[in-house]
Amino acid sequence: MAVCALVLSLVGLAPGAKAACADGEVQGVWVGWLETPKQHLRLIVRIDSISSEKVDGNATVQGSITSPDQSQDSLPLRDAKLSDAGVISFSVAPASNPNAGYSFVGKRVGDAVEGELNQGDATLLLRLNKAASLPEEGKERLAANSAWVGSLDLGGRKLPLRFRIYSKPPYGSDERPRVVFDSLTEKANGFEVTMAAGKDSTVEFSIPAIPGKAKYIAKLDEAKTGLVGKLQQGFLPLTLEMHRVSELEAEPIGSDALVQLIEKTPYGAPPVVEVPWEDDKGTKGSTKANESQNAVVQLPDGLREEPFVIERVDPRKPKYDGKKLVDRDYQLSGTITWPAGATAESKLPAVVMITGSGPQDRDETIGTHKPFMEIARFLARNGMVVFRYDDRGVGQSTGDFLRSTTADFADDAVSVWQHARTIDGIERSRVGLLGHSEGGIIAPMVAAWQREVAFLVLLAPPSLPGSEILKSQIDRISELEGVDEESRAGARLLQSDLQQIAMAFAPDDERALGEVRKAISQRWDSLKNLSGGDAANANGPEAEAIKKRVIEQVTLQFEQLRSPWMRYFLAYDPSSNWILHNSPTLAIWGELDSQVLPEPNMDRLASIIERNVNLNAELVVLPHLNHLLQTARTGLPSEYDSIDESISTTALACILNWLKSNSALP
Repeated sequence: MAVCALVLSLVGLAPGAKAACADGEVQGVWVGWLETPKQHLRLIVRIDSISSEKVDGNATVQGSITSPDQSQDSLPLRDAKLSDAGVISFSVAPASNPNAGYSFVGKRVGDAVEGELNQGDATLLLRLNKAASLPEEGKERLAANSAWVGSLDLGGRKLPLRFRIYSKPPYGSDERPRVVFDSLTEKANGFEVTMAAGKDSTVEFSIPAIPGKAKYIAKLDEAKTGLVGKLQQGFLPLTLEMHRVSELEAEPIGSDALVQLIEKTPYGAPPVVEVPWEDDKGTKGSTKANESQNAVVQLPDGLREEPFVIERVDPRKPKYDGKKLVDRDYQLSGTITWPAGATAESKLPAVVMITGSGPQDRDETIGTHKPFMEIARFLARNGMVVFRYDDRGVGQSTGDFLRSTTADFADDAVSVWQHARTIDGIERSRVGLLGHSEGGIIAPMVAAWQREVAFLVLLAPPSLPGSEILKSQIDRISELEGVDEESRAGARLLQSDLQQIAMAFAPDDERALGEVRKAISQRWDSLKNLSGGDAANANGPEAEAIKKRVIEQVTLQFEQLRSPWMRYFLAYDPSSNWILHNSPTLAIWGELDSQVLPEPNMDRLASIIERNVNLNAELVVLPHLNHLLQTARTGLPSEYDSIDESISTTALACILNWLKSNSALP
């Protein structure tokens, strides 16, 4: 068992549990968690016997250590001793890999053993609790209080996955359940997971160690034995169904840790949230409002929100499948936010909001943030009617998200814009668009199709082809994470290879996977440092295992490049729309944006605008802001959810001032 860059942490006893070792006994079983930057692995130390004879105040200890998430094999403790002062020390030297040996020196502190583990130049903390007993491991569940398994369909190839939840001693507690993710084919266990339960029996698993900010958002079925949802890694969400693992024939569903967490109050009740507001004098406050999407909601300052639904037809779906008529309709569901005092006789300006890439709800919810809800209410307080809606196939909107492209989403935006122009109380000639990220591609596309779009407000809009956006995004994030230039250069070349392969082969052509493996092998020397392990120094079977793991990971990411959305995105050049539309436009980028880099995208637009003499456009880069226009430190996507604000007041002020100066608002 190799221990590299690890921190070993204690799993606390549940309230009311009997304190371990109250009588000073060290003999027995001790349990803790081994936390690497990516993985959480269980660690079990067994103290089998302690000699009665002592040498220099030290008794000889016999025992073993096991990491059951890696192997059921135990390693003997070497030179293990217990001093009169309660200090325990031992070393471990795996026969298969002596270089992975380490030593430990610790002391009893209350109910725990705390100390330092040393491996090479690394000194790590180790804290263990004594366990009264250990639960049965079980082949599938690995002693978890809840386990869920399913297979990701990668175009004819299955990737089995598992979530484990430990919510009882000795591995966890109800107050602090431990959640981990396993990739069973790769035999890679214990990836750290954060989990949040939501309304309507939904649950979100976030797996930060997997590239692309992997998330699995699913809903518990009525039988409470299955999860149905989508795993998103990078741009593409993939359908993933999982089922509960039960190792007992009559194991009660109600005792399952995940089921209990999902049903735990307040999640079972209709959510009531704080609605922040600010009046024209800058006075801040809050009120509580029911966030139901099916009823009119009264907000502070007289704001009102009501739902809307637009029925649509998907032209790609045949009406007749050869046997019977099929329903090809879908609907877009959203929210209208009305200013105070608005009536059917008002002649108010309006804006339709268009979300960024990936499956987004009407609020463009990212972690705890709802930036579109905040922007909508800000603009409504300043006299504008705002429309926001769930992407097709997301939230209360139906339809096929996975097979849709940017052009399809633009077609949806047109339908919402046209619907807004028919609503009483809105002046049809004053309806504009506000798009973020991919929405910054879609809004100019709609304006090129519909010449009556009143104005455009674009937040972090791409102007380079998608292939360049993706490569620059990956390179910039890697740079911020400290990856050296040589390794980044190798990653850039591999990304170019993958994009070319994705475009050269049909989406279902399995020959493409062979080309991916060939590209990785050809560039392996420059990719070693990106493998997440000690590939640069590994050799023999270990090096081959690391290389195989990288090939599997890259192949999984390559599947995203083969999706209809991504193939369209890679080939599409959004700058062409800027020659075709004349709608007054504000484009804002954050200085620290690592996803749509401000300088190259703004420079590209500046050169195009010079050739469109009829276009009034203002291009702005706001300092210290990231891709979501939050005030940030690094601009890394991993930072988004830790920032308090959903969108900077500087960005909101910039939008408001531009709308007023261009007569879009009074």
